[in-house]
Amino acid sequence: MDESVSLPHAPGGTLTSDTIRGRRGRLDQEAVLQAAEALVDREGYDALTMTSLAAELEARVSSLYNHVANLEDLRALIQIRAMRMLGDHVRSAAMGHSGTEGLRALSNTLRAFARSHPHRYAALTRPPIDREGFYASALEAIEALAVMIRSAGLPEERMLQTAMALFASLHGFVSLEVAGYFGDLSGTKVDVDLDAVYTQVIDGAVTAAALESTH
Repeated sequence: MDESVSLPHAPGGTLTSDTIRGRRGRLDQEAVLQAAEALVDREGYDALTMTSLAAELEARVSSLYNHVANLEDLRALIQIRAMRMLGDHVRSAAMGHSGTEGLRALSNTLRAFARSHPHRYAALTRPPIDREGFYASALEAIEALAVMIRSAGLPEERMLQTAMALFASLHGFVSLEVAGYFGDLSGTKVDVDLDAVYTQVIDGAVTAAALESTH
């Protein structure tokens, strides 16, 4: 059964070309960042340069420096905003859940975010450029995960280790899926349900976490 979830629209989500054109006459940092996100969504995180962004906005490269310090600062802000966006989705998914049920809900939300925004997901799983800002933006996601782990009965001293192990398991599948590693299995002799595979990954990770609570 497909346990994937759809994600609600969030500020900084998908920016249309019409919106970009409407912002060109009133360039500000938010317009620059939303245009950068639109470019990343379309071309990928590594394709983001000051030159490509200026072309996206039909502006001069020099005018962008009124709103961001440099390319590294721009990429750091993309990471931070992507992490904050994921945190918003995770917080919403956590509402009304607890324990292993909550861990499964968060796991499905992570996959849904990665599938909806593969390039932003790739950006936020790179080494943080602005570590302080990035980890501050991750607090909502971290706290939601911590609540689920606590409610599953794990001791506080195992919290970080369990969270890291759970994310590593899920990220392994999700990153392969969004990178196209599994390809299109429809119409082939390979009869594999990727939703079922992901459920198995979740069950394995959650079961391992639950077992930790008994030791």
